[in-house]
Amino acid sequence: MDIKIIVDAMGGDFAPKELVLGAIRALKKFNDLQIILVGDEKQINPIVEGEAGDFNLEIVHTDQFITMDESPKKAINEKTKASINVGMQLLAEDKADALVSAGLTGATILSGAKYLPMIPGIERTALATIFPTARMHPSNHGLSLMIDVGATLHCTPKQLVHFAYMGSYYVSHVLDIPQPRVALLNNGTEETKGGEVLVKTYQYLKDAPGINFIGNIEGNDILKGVADIIVTEGFVGNIVLKTLEGASEILKHAGRYAYRKRLTWKVGLALLSSGVRQLKKRTDYSEYGGAPILGFKKIVIKAHGRSNAKAIANAIAVARQSVEQKIAEHIGDSIMEFNKQHRIDFIEI
Repeated sequence: MDIKIIVDAMGGDFAPKELVLGAIRALKKFNDLQIILVGDEKQINPIVEGEAGDFNLEIVHTDQFITMDESPKKAINEKTKASINVGMQLLAEDKADALVSAGLTGATILSGAKYLPMIPGIERTALATIFPTARMHPSNHGLSLMIDVGATLHCTPKQLVHFAYMGSYYVSHVLDIPQPRVALLNNGTEETKGGEVLVKTYQYLKDAPGINFIGNIEGNDILKGVADIIVTEGFVGNIVLKTLEGASEILKHAGRYAYRKRLTWKVGLALLSSGVRQLKKRTDYSEYGGAPILGFKKIVIKAHGRSNAKAIANAIAVARQSVEQKIAEHIGDSIMEFNKQHRIDFIEI
């Protein structure tokens, strides 16, 4: 059975070229893959024609797209034929199994919310991100997933528990981490920390069937690899994500400064070059493809805005695997079982 994936060819800093080349790269790798490119065919066709081969590729034309500096909400409502909107409509109509976009995160989430049905029992979507961690623990796999990092700013206990289920199933079946360790991000490890929402969430996660809950973790544990899944509401998660991105930029700047400033530092960095290359590969977002937006009945993968062809191809591979593993269906089964068991008797705050 073929898997059909929509690619928002006009989303991202390097659209449409890198999006189209990434799609072709993925098609060369997977024989069961079909791709629909949504975007301006006048820009897309020359890129496709420049690549040798007969590809299982369809182009759905639209000359509207959302730029990276637009207001997501305004653009989604005013540009009804924007590439991300057309792609989401096709997905909602079952014309494909998944969608990949490197466009504005807010626009991708809002367009999905406008056109796609939610998994029954789930109230809010969650944007996850995958990041490398230090191998400081025997059970650490070198990667962690944080959920949510911006789709739902403030959450109820029920929604946070649902995020734990969504993240757990995704990590175990897409990242191939059996029985992933789930932690709740908090300002202390004690059960009573964090206010009523987090205390209640802790109690539910502690008894949640199918969740390998290890308790609360603090901010200084995020990069240590203590947990495979870190659950948090989107407001906090987004701050953490931007902080990590900022720290990465500072480290790169410091390395360049050291390389130029002194000969001895330059020699030292040269001696460390092999290790630096390995570190760069582990922290390269293009290696991990994209981040899932979980909660919709269809798979949506958000690639980095600066994605090149390699990153887009990997994002498509993640989308394909998510469809193959029936991630949305199995998440729905887990959520329904938990909701039935607890009769949705959460304290909503």
